[in-house]
Amino acid sequence: MSWKGFVRFSGRRALSAIVELLVLSIVVFFIVRLIPGDPAAGFFSANTQPTPEQLEELRTKLGLNLPWYQQYFQWIGGVASGDFGASITTPFPVGSQIAARLPYSVELALLASVFAMVFGVLLGFVSGTHPDGWQDGLSRSVAFVFLSVPSFIVAVALLLLNSRGPKLKLIGATPFLADPLANLGQMLLPALVLALGLGAYISRYTRSSLVEDASRPYVRTLRSVGTSPKAISWFSLRNAMIPVSTVMAVELASLVGGTVVIEQVFSIPGMGTYLINAIKQHDYPAIQGSIFVIGAVYVVLNLVVDLLYPVIDPRVRVAQ
Repeated sequence: MSWKGFVRFSGRRALSAIVELLVLSIVVFFIVRLIPGDPAAGFFSANTQPTPEQLEELRTKLGLNLPWYQQYFQWIGGVASGDFGASITTPFPVGSQIAARLPYSVELALLASVFAMVFGVLLGFVSGTHPDGWQDGLSRSVAFVFLSVPSFIVAVALLLLNSRGPKLKLIGATPFLADPLANLGQMLLPALVLALGLGAYISRYTRSSLVEDASRPYVRTLRSVGTSPKAISWFSLRNAMIPVSTVMAVELASLVGGTVVIEQVFSIPGMGTYLINAIKQHDYPAIQGSIFVIGAVYVVLNLVVDLLYPVIDPRVRVAQ
């Protein structure tokens, strides 16, 4: 793969990512407006009955009385400059709230990815190196259970057990820079819960890659020259990690959005909690900003994966 080919490939993928972000912004803008209720009414407390004049004045102030295309271009222009607008229901700008909450979601997703990779590769390795044996059956059963049980059910069950047992501090989250140890102590269990399903998926992918690799000619050659089974398993695992690492990178992007439920259960002040609260209060700018940022993270991480794939797998060749 030449540098010119890689540059052309990178340019095409970057342009495709920009188009995806534009489409995402349009979809988010219109879907948010399908939410029932008047967003201006969410500005007032539940015990207040705003007059039509007050509502109209607020709509004018927020730009909700403008044609949809003017609202969209104002919003996307602000997003391009880092301004996500002012929240309707809180005194804080949406951008500052996202900047404060996004690190929690990213940290939770990264920790979950580490747990999922370790758990999934080990489980898949045991299963793939003993195909059709009792180890394979046990490993596949464990993976099936973790794939079948929703993560929020596991999270709620752990909280109930904790309330009747050790009573560890599992609710909320301390900022990492304020107290790293306290932060990790509170984030490890939610990350582990989030990692179970992904780890089970990785284990199945690892197993299938190992079983497929075992039938390749180089493995038969290694066996014929007396190479130990342990060494052959190591070579097979290295080859299996190429597709597994790609799957892991793609799933990391989806984990950022998947933290929504876990954050709500453990009261972690991340993007998920912010998004759900914004939906409850019909806060259009906060909903738009949250969904767009979560989707943008997914698009950007997929772009990074595409650009790194030729490096991860040397067999891939970019068109010249």
